[in-house]
Amino acid sequence: MEENDKVYMHLSEQTRKINIAMHYTHGDMEKARQMVSGNYNDLYAIKVRFASSTLFGAFLLFFNTIYNSISGLTLIVSPSYTLLNIDPALDWIIFEKEIAKQMQKDEYDHVLAKTFSDKMIKNFSTILQNELSRNIEIKNDIAIDNLFRKLIQETFALQRVDSLVVYQSTSSLTMELNSITIPKLESVKVEGEQTQESAVIKVDTGSGEYTPLVGVDGVKLIIKATLILSPIKGKHISQLSAGDRIMISIIDSKPVAVKVAQALQAYQDEQFKPISARITHVQSIPQKGYKIYGLIAKGIIVDIDEEEENIKVALDPTYAATLQAAEEETKPNYSIIAIVAVTFLIVIGILYLLLNAN
Repeated sequence: MEENDKVYMHLSEQTRKINIAMHYTHGDMEKARQMVSGNYNDLYAIKVRFASSTLFGAFLLFFNTIYNSISGLTLIVSPSYTLLNIDPALDWIIFEKEIAKQMQKDEYDHVLAKTFSDKMIKNFSTILQNELSRNIEIKNDIAIDNLFRKLIQETFALQRVDSLVVYQSTSSLTMELNSITIPKLESVKVEGEQTQESAVIKVDTGSGEYTPLVGVDGVKLIIKATLILSPIKGKHISQLSAGDRIMISIIDSKPVAVKVAQALQAYQDEQFKPISARITHVQSIPQKGYKIYGLIAKGIIVDIDEEEENIKVALDPTYAATLQAAEEETKPNYSIIAIVAVTFLIVIGILYLLLNAN
């Protein structure tokens, strides 16, 4: 069960990341998958430090080059020259932490920083955004530095500014997961948005068929599977019941199904291997065969459709051994019964002889 919990936690985290990426890719599942795997970056983290004779500052700006828009801005200004210690050459995560550390000091003016942040975003016009995107694409560092120097001068009404600008490719997902200053998405967008991997629609067939739903009763994921058959030692499908542990194989082609199989060590050489599932529901449906649902890890359900009605299903070997041991315990001991019967007949015979002798 501990291993199953690890699988569940891993899949929950993967689903959360997909939901976040889906939000930032505006529902594009393919780009979301690439973003989660680290193969698609839509942002540049632009790290800037500046100084004038009266004011020092630094800011981290997340710029989306796909949509030419600002995804986030964190700015600090202060009369203290200690801000010159913040190095834009650092990775943006460390650079942001340095800004956050300076924000805890007494000389930091929250109101002033908020005022200038709003003004900078307002001054960052569409023309400037397009110009920035173009210069990033051609890696024109001098033009980018000049662009931000002019933006700082206009925003803070400064005559002379020394600045240092370093930009770094990243993704909206990385920003969401690692930024400590940019506001996070609402939880409903992270937890409530269903992806193509997890969305399950309950269809009312009018026949009383049971269908589990993702998000209901602890169900986190439902994937397609098939039964492993065992014509000799298996259990007849008509005798299966909830609680039985059977052998199944995943047949779902979605990437998340492969991740589940890999986590359960049931995927090798691009092929699914048999695994055990505990039946949670089995139902015979006229003219359709059998519908079976089973649990393979916490919150992960397999959905099985079986049209054949005269088959035997392979049981989990450990579970089968347990059943066999239980059957042997309850099986009549015919040797003892025979001995008791013979003893009983001998006693009856002796009593008969004694009575006749009298």
